[in-house]
Order: sequence, then C-alpha cells, then structure tokens
Amino acid sequence: MRDILVGDEVYSYPQKLFARVADVFPAAVCVKIGILSLDDRLEITLSPQLWRAEDIENLSVCRHCGSRENIRAETGTGIPFRVCTSCSPVDETAQTAVAEA
Repeated sequence: MRDILVGDEVYSYPQKLFARVADVFPAAVCVKIGILSLDDRLEITLSPQLWRAEDIENLSVCRHCGSRENIRAETGTGIPFRVCTSCSPVDETAQTAVAEA
C-alpha cells in the first residue's frame, strides 16, 4: 500500500467507486459508502466496507512518485488521478508559447 492515510481519497477498480478512507489496515482499508434507501422516505446511510489494497488506487498522492506535495488533477483519464509538478508532463500550450517566442 502506498502510504494510505485516514482521510485519503481512493478509487476501487472492481466496484468503480470513489471513497474516503476511514481506517487503515496492513492489507486493506475501511471506507464508508453512502447507500440510498428507498423506504418510507428517501434516506442516505453510511455503510462501512473493507477494500483490499490491491484493488484500489490512492488519489491523494502523485500517481507516479507517491508525493503529497504540489499535486494537481490529471485531466483526460476519466478518473481524477493526481500528479505532482515534477512528474507532470509539460503542457502543449506552454511548449507552443516557448516555440513562438
């Protein structure tokens, strides 16, 4: 597990869900998922789930180096992975501006 801490955002590949970590174990994390119940009235309840470490991606750290400093969302993937400034590729618009100068 890549330094997962309580409060980190994680993505589960098998369940295709995002969640925030509530507790950390050696090979798994506990998350709480909002479940919509349609009884007499509409109600959301938080249900704890245990997700295996192999099945999740930690979205609170850089996807490449694991850093928590200067991270930003990587666009275009459909999943909000985060990349730090030292691992992120140079923007095409920045390259174009430099080439024109």
